[in-house]
Amino acid sequence: MGFPQARNKKLRIAAIGAGASGLAALRIFAEEFKPEIDAGNCEIICFEKRSNTGGIWLPDHTNTIHQKDVPDTPLYNCLTTNLPLPIMLYPSRDPTPSTHLFPPARSVLEYLQGYENQFNLRHFIRFNTLVSRAFWNDTTRQWEVTVHPVNQPGSTDELYFDHLLVTNGHYAKPHFVTFPGLDSWSASGSRSVMHSMWYREPSQYQGLRVLVIGGGPSGNDLASDLCEVAKETIQSARSFEDDDTGPVTKRGKIDHFTADGLVVFESGKQAYVDRVILATGYEYDFPFLPQLPVRNPGVDESSLYNSRAHIYPLARHIFPLLAPFPPDSLAFIGLPVRVAPFPLFEAQALLVARVISRRAKLDFDKELELSRSRNEKLTEVYESPERVARQWHVLDGDAQFAHREELWRLAGESRTCPEWSSKIYAVKFVLRDEWKDLVRTGEADSWVRGVGKGGMKDWVELMHRVLRRAEKRRQN
Repeated sequence: MGFPQARNKKLRIAAIGAGASGLAALRIFAEEFKPEIDAGNCEIICFEKRSNTGGIWLPDHTNTIHQKDVPDTPLYNCLTTNLPLPIMLYPSRDPTPSTHLFPPARSVLEYLQGYENQFNLRHFIRFNTLVSRAFWNDTTRQWEVTVHPVNQPGSTDELYFDHLLVTNGHYAKPHFVTFPGLDSWSASGSRSVMHSMWYREPSQYQGLRVLVIGGGPSGNDLASDLCEVAKETIQSARSFEDDDTGPVTKRGKIDHFTADGLVVFESGKQAYVDRVILATGYEYDFPFLPQLPVRNPGVDESSLYNSRAHIYPLARHIFPLLAPFPPDSLAFIGLPVRVAPFPLFEAQALLVARVISRRAKLDFDKELELSRSRNEKLTEVYESPERVARQWHVLDGDAQFAHREELWRLAGESRTCPEWSSKIYAVKFVLRDEWKDLVRTGEADSWVRGVGKGGMKDWVELMHRVLRRAEKRRQN
């Protein structure tokens, strides 16, 4: 298998987004295509709409609470990672020694920008540049990519690429959920509802009664943050049982809202609330891809589409099938959820690079069969197309590690995930709760002092120490 020759004799590859998935793609592609880049036979350009790398980990430094436009990032001030760093980060760059095990966002940003510097990636990136359209021209067999400076939409350039890497993440378009009566409830000028993407810090909720809807990591973080200042904090999620014992009141499913300010739950419990925050997640959003139609799941699965909850059908969650463009001309990097993200990004990028360079080959007819088979199996379990769509890109638990190893195998590598990674991932919530206690008691800094200077084994030992502390406290 030889290096592919583009129509213009130079292979041109575009990436959209310089967050964690975009940086992973740049590192892998810069390495895999180094001889061709050095010889002038390959060009890689990454378009980033913001002024620096980091994606969602890059703060926007604006007061978003009164901002109508969607913020550049959902980053809130109290955010710390949901996963321990050794599992979350790239295999090609260890955590900075003495970093907290579940650090604040600024530590992740520093890590990502250190990764960018270590592998000399910045020269590939065009900052403050928005991709407004990417269209596959079947005649020229290239992507026509329209870009413009962020603040100059009238100053467009049209560029041409052989391959497109979609690395823009999936935390840019908030998913809004509505409930009976919510519009009437919010019609009062004294009450308001917003998505958690606009939340930054709790001071503006001093003395108010706040309802947080959502039981995921963001919902949990915001409820914990708000209860320090709010008059009352209620958190509602479908999976919750009623619980009035803690600083955050827990409630199950919402039945309806009333015009006079009440929220009524299916259990019959009710409460007056002044603010509602929707921690209800995000949608897959690719407004620059007109050939990727948006439609509801299950309506028509004869061609590629975006349901907002999943992209279907894809080979290995990466390559588009039943599309108006070749499967290997476009790659989505970073769609799976409930995973250790950064290691997966590198594994995905490696397979994509080797498919493009023809060092690896996928049977896309077989991949379509596998995609349909997965759809059938998920349908047996979850029944409704909407629930199937929400589960499509979920690779929780051991599934993600098997998936990563399969990507390596398809790319021609015989690598395996570290044995400790799946075991630690399985107890990530125990680890995080125990780490939060170490932070609360002021012990966290001493626990990580010098950890990492001896390499990854230091981090593995630290995590086991934290788990032993958790077990000892549980027994006491």
